[in-house]
Amino acid sequence: MIKILTSLLIAITVLVSCQVNNSGHKQEEYIKPDSTYVPLHAKGFVINYYPEYSQIVLKDPWGDSTKYQTFALLKNKAVFEKASKQNDYVLNYPTAKWIALSSTMVDYADKLNMKHTISGVAEPQYIADAYIQEQIDKGTIRNIGLAVAPDVEVLIDLEPDFMMVSPFKDNHFAAIESAGIPVVTNSDYLEHTPLGRAEWLVFVGELLGEGEKAKQQFKAIEQEYLLVKEKALKAVSKPTVFTGHIYQGIWYTPAGESYMANFFNDAGCDYIYKDTKGTGSLSLDYEVIIDKAENTDYWLLIINYPTDITYSEIEKIDTRYVDFGAYKHRNIIITNASNSLYFEKGLLQPHIVLSDLVYAVHPGLMGDYKPTYFTHLKAE
Repeated sequence: MIKILTSLLIAITVLVSCQVNNSGHKQEEYIKPDSTYVPLHAKGFVINYYPEYSQIVLKDPWGDSTKYQTFALLKNKAVFEKASKQNDYVLNYPTAKWIALSSTMVDYADKLNMKHTISGVAEPQYIADAYIQEQIDKGTIRNIGLAVAPDVEVLIDLEPDFMMVSPFKDNHFAAIESAGIPVVTNSDYLEHTPLGRAEWLVFVGELLGEGEKAKQQFKAIEQEYLLVKEKALKAVSKPTVFTGHIYQGIWYTPAGESYMANFFNDAGCDYIYKDTKGTGSLSLDYEVIIDKAENTDYWLLIINYPTDITYSEIEKIDTRYVDFGAYKHRNIIITNASNSLYFEKGLLQPHIVLSDLVYAVHPGLMGDYKPTYFTHLKAE
């Protein structure tokens, strides 16, 4: 999906709804934009504004500075030829119809009041949004199959302006691109901070013709988040916390530079693996985690469980869980993703997630706040 500057020309058949840059290279002449949106927190995109069109520049998700992808959103169709020479894709603007491959992408559209532009989704059984389910039943939104292997025939029939995907190191979507459908990569999950992920709202907003609204909404999210963070700094103590659980014999927990580790830091917590390097997950044996976390104050548990969670149910999942002090003292903070919508909506509500965490670990600091995603597991 990402075009290498020195790559050879690849001719791609195009649909009526879009055109692909077939010049084989971008013009050497640099045209200075009138203005540029450089995200304060997100690292994966910038937006350039020219008189006739805006240009989204997507950086390589894996950090290769020689690779990037550009999309021109035309305000003036008369400059199509000029824009096509400067960009990988020229998209219909504002977007009339597009494909969302995940529930979080649906949530972006929901936030911007643009769900009506979605014409297809992948794996709808994992999307809780009532509007999407209703439109699927009516046939106005199509099920395009698996996120990693969309049905090409259905996509061609839909003729979307683009399909939004999450990044994969292997190109799962070559057949889609060959059919002339632009594949737009949303790399939000690779951001390492809560506000970095949420700022991708601006990227989606620009694609959907709601760029200014998205900027205003993100600014409000950022302000709320920073207010809660400031409040957490006033806490008299920093309780220790650990997270994760055993999966197929391995305990996976975030590394010290990761998204969740940043949440813990901003919530005024002392995350027990804060000093480890990396932005991904640590893979630990039970003996390693119990040695470090046995006397930790709180256990943050994110789980997808078909029924209500209780301390008794946690013991049934793995009897070794009772060895943790957080279990013994009934200090487990939990979200059950099967009904909390944490994974679907939490990305664009980092201020609420942070508020939940601060409320849970700093009693009294948030007043009469009512948590949304994370709550103390009730003692039986």
